[in-house]
Amino acid sequence: MEYERLAVFYDHLMQGIDYEAWVSYVEKIIAKLKGEVCSVVDLACGTGNSTFPWARRGYRTFGVDLSEAMLKQALQKARTQGLKIVFLRQDIRNFKLEEPVDLAVCFQDGLNYILEPEGLRRAFQAVYNNLRGKGYFIFDLNYLPQIVPKNEQISVAEEELFTLIWRTNFSEKERLWEAEVTGFVKTRENYYEKFHEKHRERIYEPSEVWAHLTELGFTIQGTYQAFTFDPPHAQTPRIVYVGQKI
Repeated sequence: MEYERLAVFYDHLMQGIDYEAWVSYVEKIIAKLKGEVCSVVDLACGTGNSTFPWARRGYRTFGVDLSEAMLKQALQKARTQGLKIVFLRQDIRNFKLEEPVDLAVCFQDGLNYILEPEGLRRAFQAVYNNLRGKGYFIFDLNYLPQIVPKNEQISVAEEELFTLIWRTNFSEKERLWEAEVTGFVKTRENYYEKFHEKHRERIYEPSEVWAHLTELGFTIQGTYQAFTFDPPHAQTPRIVYVGQKI
């Protein structure tokens, strides 16, 4: 299962990401729309780093992810920090919360992992079903049709206790980005355990994304280059979408 082994290294690989800035950016979007938000669900929340800032700022907070390994870490860290967060192991294509929320967010290309357009539509429907009236859905999607290398790329992350080798390809015809990860984890002196995972993401056109959203009852409130208020263009690597439930 994706991220079951990488979960152990995920926080280390993602260090340097300013999750507080992510939340501040979303708050600026909400303020720009003159909206009010008291509760939020963080979809594809992983180990919880993107979820914790919401709880620290006083929001009623939920986190949803399919990876048991990732959620285990999220729960442990939330307890350590004394944060009250409801974490749920559910598929974001059909998740159900115990109560509707004012805001749903999904960042760091969590929705790109949905490989079929119908699956993306189902995820949008689930979000709609779990939002209060006039609630907001703010998310990002990788968008790399012009700049992703067409040939195989190899990268290596090497640390004292592990080595990760990434082989990535992009199929323009299928619009699929694929990464094969081979890892070597040090278990004791001069001994390493090997594991292998495969990750795949689909690149969606903005027109396709908005078609699904508007069909389901969302209004378009904004489309931006990630973490700015500038409009996206053909070379934009990551796009932020802002929808509101009618």
